Amino acid sequence: MTLMTGNEYRESLRDGRNVWIDGERVEDVTAHPAFTGMIDAMARIYDMQFEDAFRDALTFEDGDVRRGRFYKLPETRDDLVMRRHMTHAVLTEVCPVMDRFGDETVSPLFVMYDRKDLLDQYDERYHRNVARWIDKLQQTNLFMTSGNTDMKGDRSRQPYQQQDPDHYLRVVEERADGIVVRGAKYETGASYAHVAFVKPTVGAWVVENTDYAVAFIVPMNAPGLRHICRSPLGLGVDPFDRPLTARFDEIDTLLVFDDVFIPWEDVVFSRKPDLARLIRTDLTRWAAQGFLLRSFAKADTLVGTALLAAEQTRTITIPQVKQRIAELMVFRETLNSFILAAEAAAQQTDTGLWMPNQAIQNAGRVYASTNYNQAVHNLRDIIGGSPVVVPSRKSFANEEIRGDIEKYFRVGDVSAEDRIRVVNLAVELTSSAFAGRAQAYQIFAESPIFAQSMALYESYDRQGSVKRAARLANL
Repeated sequence: MTLMTGNEYRESLRDGRNVWIDGERVEDVTAHPAFTGMIDAMARIYDMQFEDAFRDALTFEDGDVRRGRFYKLPETRDDLVMRRHMTHAVLTEVCPVMDRFGDETVSPLFVMYDRKDLLDQYDERYHRNVARWIDKLQQTNLFMTSGNTDMKGDRSRQPYQQQDPDHYLRVVEERADGIVVRGAKYETGASYAHVAFVKPTVGAWVVENTDYAVAFIVPMNAPGLRHICRSPLGLGVDPFDRPLTARFDEIDTLLVFDDVFIPWEDVVFSRKPDLARLIRTDLTRWAAQGFLLRSFAKADTLVGTALLAAEQTRTITIPQVKQRIAELMVFRETLNSFILAAEAAAQQTDTGLWMPNQAIQNAGRVYASTNYNQAVHNLRDIIGGSPVVVPSRKSFANEEIRGDIEKYFRVGDVSAEDRIRVVNLAVELTSSAFAGRAQAYQIFAESPIFAQSMALYESYDRQGSVKRAARLANL
């Protein structure tokens, strides 16, 4: 097995997967316009592995073989640094506002690898399965997405209490050769991924929820698995008018498991509610690093777009505009500080793997999620009302009105076309359908802010702070 090229990645998606969009079956996702933009982006990542400029960032040497760094276990401090360089290279070269491309969706599998002692208490096959999959992913660099979010149904009830038991994914049968699962999960990018790491994320893990305590790896073309995709945002969209929507619409999908068979070698655990409870709080140990790196790239994009817009319209000299841009810069630099500080204060697990400092990283997650909407609003404030009046590319093509557009949208030596391009980018970051989806994703995809706050509370050195206060109080 060897690392795939971009063309090999495209070919690998022609595997008979059962994908539906807008009520129609998609015979070939590589040829459907709803998916081609993101498939092109993913293919670019695959090709980067073979280019001198990116080879060391995206791959590593294992003897005389190159393996994918996305899936390298963080065995040294330097591995954490290289994971940062790896994700930064993709966000810089391909797209700074892209969220799902495989580098952080594997990280909960690192947690499972790290907790061998715990997994072995239940079934020694579980850890062997995890180790084998990590090795396979390193060799092939398959695109692994996740499968976390359940349909939930009546949120006042536990999974086992739902009127329809399939609202949460569950095991309906354990056999000698594997398990059979039924239910559904939401996931981003599943329709152009290879496999998904499916795991439980919600529930009080009481014995009644036993059937729902399951984790496994499943190919995206598995028999009985249906992809029901949301309506695409970018069909027929001109990249001039919507530069992000047209190329980087990460399709979100409802994965329906209609009695899907999972062989035991792909099962991470099955019907183990105690294990689900014990492992849940650890799942973001490495994933949060990727989230913060993405948040940083988005913040940097907001800063750059604000500067471009203000320079074009000559508002860059106005103190209030500078203040708004400075607030965006604070957002960017604070995120960068969380990333670097968590890395510098890295911690070792009991088995010797290195992870970013959990309290610092969790504080960064809360900060990123809490402040992103305000950062977007700052750019909206800087760009003003221009987004509601800019004409489309088609207007430039009409000779009768082209002169008017070039005259009235020009600012000094800044052409109308250049000015409108920047405004259109600002629209994509603040007010288009793409922007709305991105803001919801930023707040909820990593888990709600409340859950992030609870993770910070649990990982914080509370006793250290208590001792300091107690000493001052003469307790």
